[in-house]
Amino acid sequence: MNPRHATVLALAGWYLLIPPVFSAMGNHPRAFNDLNASLNRWDIQGSFESNESCEKEKERIRNEAPLRIKFAREHPDQDQNGNIVAVAEAWQRAECVATDDPRLKETR
Repeated sequence: MNPRHATVLALAGWYLLIPPVFSAMGNHPRAFNDLNASLNRWDIQGSFESNESCEKEKERIRNEAPLRIKFAREHPDQDQNGNIVAVAEAWQRAECVATDDPRLKETR
């Protein structure tokens, strides 16, 4: 491998992205998410040096998401504004994406 290419590869990191989650506001009395938003509008859940570490965290939050949804449904008083459910639904769609992925630079 060309040393210059190795440097470029070393600079690329990984983002764990989730669809955008919005707090309750205006006509939305409960938190909600935009599961159809383009990737460049997704929220950064975490930054990682390797795809492997990103994928590990993605697996963790995807496994935790159903537990949070179940908790919120069993204890509605603990999720009155819907934040727990909205974030957990977004976690179920989490994706690891290289920081230099061109989809992150697309214009809206």
